[in-house]
Amino acid sequence: MTFLHGWAIAIGVLAVGLPLVVHWLTRPRPLRLPLSTLRFVRQVIQDRRARHRLRDLLILALRALAVLLLALTVARPLWGRRPLVSDQNAGEAVRVVLLDVSQSMAAIDGSTQAIERARTIAAGYLRYRPGLQADLLLAGGTAHAVFEQVSTNFEVLRQELATCRTLPERLDANRALDVAARLLAASSPGDARRRELVVVSDFQRTSWAAADFSRLPKGVKIQLESVAARQTPSNVAILRAEARARSARNRVVQLEVDVANYTAAARKIEVDVVLGETTRRLSGACAAGRRITLSEEVECGGRGWLWGEARLCGVDDALAADNVRPIVVEVRPRPQYLLLTREAAQRRPTSSYFLEAAVSAHESPEEAAAGKLTRLDPADLQPQALAPASLVFLDHPGKLSDAAVRLLVDWLYRGRPMIYVAAEAVDAANLKRLSAAAHGGLRMPVEFAPPPAGQLRRNLFLSAVRRDDPPFRVFGDQLDVLLGRLHFAGGLASRRLEGGVEDEVLAAYNDGSACLVLASSGAGALAVLNADLSASDLAKSGAFVPLVAELVERMLDRNPRGQTAFCGEPLVVNLPGEIRSALELQIVGPQKTAAGATAERLGELVDEGTSLVWRWQSPAAPGVYRVVDRGVTRFAMAVNIPPEESQLESLPSDVLTTRLAAGREIYYSRQAEGNERRDDLWKWFSVACVLAMTAEITALLAFRT
Repeated sequence: MTFLHGWAIAIGVLAVGLPLVVHWLTRPRPLRLPLSTLRFVRQVIQDRRARHRLRDLLILALRALAVLLLALTVARPLWGRRPLVSDQNAGEAVRVVLLDVSQSMAAIDGSTQAIERARTIAAGYLRYRPGLQADLLLAGGTAHAVFEQVSTNFEVLRQELATCRTLPERLDANRALDVAARLLAASSPGDARRRELVVVSDFQRTSWAAADFSRLPKGVKIQLESVAARQTPSNVAILRAEARARSARNRVVQLEVDVANYTAAARKIEVDVVLGETTRRLSGACAAGRRITLSEEVECGGRGWLWGEARLCGVDDALAADNVRPIVVEVRPRPQYLLLTREAAQRRPTSSYFLEAAVSAHESPEEAAAGKLTRLDPADLQPQALAPASLVFLDHPGKLSDAAVRLLVDWLYRGRPMIYVAAEAVDAANLKRLSAAAHGGLRMPVEFAPPPAGQLRRNLFLSAVRRDDPPFRVFGDQLDVLLGRLHFAGGLASRRLEGGVEDEVLAAYNDGSACLVLASSGAGALAVLNADLSASDLAKSGAFVPLVAELVERMLDRNPRGQTAFCGEPLVVNLPGEIRSALELQIVGPQKTAAGATAERLGELVDEGTSLVWRWQSPAAPGVYRVVDRGVTRFAMAVNIPPEESQLESLPSDVLTTRLAAGREIYYSRQAEGNERRDDLWKWFSVACVLAMTAEITALLAFRT
């Protein structure tokens, strides 16, 4: 406990002596009276003296207590830990108020949003006092300070505070702390002003768990003001909404919607999905605190880019913004494949035969007659042969000519995919030449080379597989059983390249060499299957057809899983290769933002030579954004609210003040718990003072003679 007016305590201690002085001055004085006998008088005096002594002591105690309580009332005691940042701190100070404006701050507790409570608290720290300079830092995906340096213009700071709103972004806590550190840095070696940082946030676990307060200058007084609700608000949210077109099945789209139930009870989940002119309602039961994936295959009536949204039905929860998510898909025409190989079609069974059979496995007789896959000797490769192809296979192509290498590299740059089955030593040379011809545009995670002389690649098995990524994801829980039955032979040795992306190696053998690699090249992609299919068990197993089908789908998908844009975070997308010029292109936003949006606000299209790139520093609102060429949509992207913002659980205070403090002294206050410093004890002391004086009067009346 501390006191607002400490001087009153000293005066009160001195004032307690006044009742003693009054008591001493008003004590009875002895009188001399002539009496014939003293025995009875002495008895009466002794009786009265005991009674008066009790009265005097009681009145003296009540008077002293009343004076002491009066002194405590004037001293204004403050109950609780003393804040590090307060207007009562004298001297010059530099103060930064960091206000969290991420999506979770829009959560409603009762009838009030967290941002409304946060504005009230922040305003209390942006009041003028002599010697104080301050700044307001609005933190979301990026951190924006009202002024470049701290200022005394508190009127502008409070205006900005009053008009700020939550953004559909996740909080980057460390980026915000970096900006705060810059504002709080000493302006000169002799700058000894007090440094103060006030953070007003809900301290959401997903945003603050990795915060690092050591970024701040030493000596900064850190005060955390939490506006989180006493209990974690109940929320039901769509975390992901995705539509995947299956090229092997005409106009069939797989809808998948992930829903999280952040409530204390099981819920029936219903989601309405609108995609183009197609509408579906997906439903299921979700246990408390769990997630559920709702999926259904639908047949769409059109081709090209389709967009819409997934929306929760009948939900009244703490955060309304995550009850809807945009959804986009490209329904592609029937793909055409080109197989470059020296192996004859009549020769069976060969590696190219197995590959052709897997690609054609789902064809109807009509589709087979139409010629879905075309065989071609690499020596006869011409540009007109590549033009209609959706994907190119290379299997035992022999040594590629320089002209063929240039054509294939240009084809990759145009955003087309390629699958190379590497089985011979010459394949290592071909891959190296393709990479060299791309001039750094083809980024391989490994380098393939012929196996050392005398080393036979036999009885290999898969020891590392990215099971959650296609093409292996399709096997689910049966993957381990299938892998245990497969043995591989042939292929090339490999070594990891420095700077290579580890995630691009989708599968590896027990000898450490790569089995399946997926590398990007401009807007295109190259997959390398390192195995001799004719000498391995894979082509003869039931896993081969779905494996090839999923790999083809991944290569053809221009908006794959993982290529998701989030509000407040940079968007960089390679547009499809057939889009060669930005002159006639226009970026169109969702209907609700299109009226006020400009081309600059929706990013820019940049020609980087090998591909056309859409760059956008910070998408501002969720929705579907499209690249349009004379009214025709050439590309579409769904921009979403980060799913982490839907989980409204807050970090415990001890984690913030100990584990994340990095040795800094931190004061934490949570408004919902009422653990702020109390300044109301003086009222109770004043009431007790009145009661003490009333008791004194009552005692005087009771002992009256």
